[in-house]
Amino acid sequence: MAGRQSSPILEVERLRTHFMTRAGIVKAVDDVSFAISAGEIMGLVGESGSGKSITGLSIMRLIDVPGRIVGGRIRFRGEDLAAAPEQRMRALRGSRIAMVFQDPLMTLNPLLRVGTQMAEAITAHNREVSRTEARARSRDALGRVGIPAPEERLDAFPHQLSGGMRQRVAIATAILNEPDLIIADEPTTALDVTIQAQILHEIRKLCRQTSTAMIWITHDFAVIAGLAGSISVMYAGRIVEQGHLDDILDRPLHPYTRGLIRSVPSRNRRGRPLHQIQGSPPNLLALPGGCAFRDRCPHTDDVCNAEPDLELVRAEQAARCFHPQLEALA
Repeated sequence: MAGRQSSPILEVERLRTHFMTRAGIVKAVDDVSFAISAGEIMGLVGESGSGKSITGLSIMRLIDVPGRIVGGRIRFRGEDLAAAPEQRMRALRGSRIAMVFQDPLMTLNPLLRVGTQMAEAITAHNREVSRTEARARSRDALGRVGIPAPEERLDAFPHQLSGGMRQRVAIATAILNEPDLIIADEPTTALDVTIQAQILHEIRKLCRQTSTAMIWITHDFAVIAGLAGSISVMYAGRIVEQGHLDDILDRPLHPYTRGLIRSVPSRNRRGRPLHQIQGSPPNLLALPGGCAFRDRCPHTDDVCNAEPDLELVRAEQAARCFHPQLEALA
């Protein structure tokens, strides 16, 4: 998007990640492009199966067989991660780029104490840090994400913590080394609203103080509305709308984006049925020709049989749609 104050720390250009299955090729991420500057928080929004998490895993180069990156570039501080050797990626993961997974059990070793795992996340990338200092930094990180008695929690095993507390440990581990980029895959889904608000506050403060860039993956516009500065909306493996937060919340262009926003419970619609997007997301093994959203869209016509491009409709707001909705959201 235009108008950025600094050069992007991350540039994703026409990224394509496909899964070669026996049933056919699943184009989980297909021609996705965006950029993020230092200190910026970008929301990556969409329904389950839209390609959000695969986009994040692709940036981290954590795609398992039968999936692979088949095209595009992932430029991190000018370096193309899509072409980087695995040894280089290991040096970057957890140090300069961190990821918070939706399931903390993916990142926490059940056989090691929390403090041991967090300290290793520090010393693996900086051997000059003493164990005492690493433990102190780990304790402080746990306190920042709202874990009570953080010194005691360092000696606990993951199974001794609740699911919400394990998730907070995963978030604390991600911020330990103050990375340049954090990819957060719905990290607050299992948390109550009070702890969620505290973590969102800490995330905003971290990005502001350390110029850390962040991709916040979610299906919840209510969460992203108080966090992100820009939004990319994904559907069927592609970005269908892109722009600044306020522009998209007030005047979403794509019918899919409008449907997602209207689906959020609101005091203004108390007593009225909750809005639903009709139909189901398409099967990625058998995508319809033309616009992937056309079978669910109330504005579809014959022109939608062709495939739309992601194009600017307003200044710094783009949509992949032949019939962008220009009026403000009621």
